[in-house]
Amino acid sequence: MKELAEKFLEKFTLQGHILSLIKHADIKVKFNCEKGSVVIQIKNGQMSILNDPEIICSEVKGDMQAIQQLFEGTETLRTLEKKGQLTVTAPLRTTLLLESIFFLTKAHENLAKVI
Repeated sequence: MKELAEKFLEKFTLQGHILSLIKHADIKVKFNCEKGSVVIQIKNGQMSILNDPEIICSEVKGDMQAIQQLFEGTETLRTLEKKGQLTVTAPLRTTLLLESIFFLTKAHENLAKVI
């Protein structure tokens, strides 16, 4: 699980155009599946994995396949939620921010392949 999150963070940090989305965000999200969990913090325009999380307000829970689809950008957060593959416990604003981050990270990668 942590490996999947680390790969995503590597892709995300290479894409400067998305950094403006998280410029003023301050959230901690726990991603949870049967293979473990990982907490990602978005704060001060940066995204990182927390090893010793404090209070967590938001959580995305599902099976490993759904979490992997989300991190790889092959399916959107809200689509996975509507299909019942993920449970999202977060304010709508946080959910939309997460969906945008995951979608745009993958969309940029696909655009680079086309060009």
